[in-house]
Amino acid sequence: MTSIISNQNYQHQLFTLPAITTNSLSNDISADVIEQLNDLIMAQYDMSLFERRIFIAVIEQINDNLLEIDGIKVMPEILLDARQIIAASGLKGESAFVELQKATINLIKHVCRITEADGLLQVSLLSSAKYMKGKGQIKLRIDANLHQYLLKLKNQFSIYSLEKLILFKSYYSQCLYELFKKLPKSNGTITISVEQLRNILRIGEEEYERYFDFKRYIIQQAQKELAIHDTSFEFKEIKKGKKVIALQFFFKK
Repeated sequence: MTSIISNQNYQHQLFTLPAITTNSLSNDISADVIEQLNDLIMAQYDMSLFERRIFIAVIEQINDNLLEIDGIKVMPEILLDARQIIAASGLKGESAFVELQKATINLIKHVCRITEADGLLQVSLLSSAKYMKGKGQIKLRIDANLHQYLLKLKNQFSIYSLEKLILFKSYYSQCLYELFKKLPKSNGTITISVEQLRNILRIGEEEYERYFDFKRYIIQQAQKELAIHDTSFEFKEIKKGKKVIALQFFFKK
């Protein structure tokens, strides 16, 4: 993220901030709220679609309690059906398993920074992944330090169906679905600048540089995919001169 989030506050990562209330938002989205959104639900947006499918499947299986083994609290192992994840990806054969293994490796490398009362916690989203020979299952281990935060995230997602998130073809459609579900709406609308939206979605400066491409491959693609969901929308471009500087989204009541 660039200009919207200050370096001082950027340490607040993943699930540490309170849920956003209607009173905290006007029809236009403030920089502070953008930061909150990033911290609360956007931390996983650096993941590929495959990684997100695994991560969401993990969240679904998070238990309320930890196990205690020899006086040490640990998270129960999580078993995922590799075939279900692959089937949802559209990939087939050996290439699907290769991509699946890449995804778990990347999740192991994905380090969260969580500001706690007594210091900064740095912890990987995934500690290990073991592919069970002949069973089509993946056995995952997660650091117990993440438990309370993953549980909070699961409770945040309980507002709507986790299953919906893994059905989108576009990574950005997933992101916008979550964003629109989380944001309170003034009179059924949300107004947000193009710059802020690019920052939320973590789109690089060299990606979709032309507004035409941004509109076609991100906004209009999301519009198609969200049409059957409860976040279906229309949008209006807000211009300064000839340049589109913001978008106003309209949602059905």
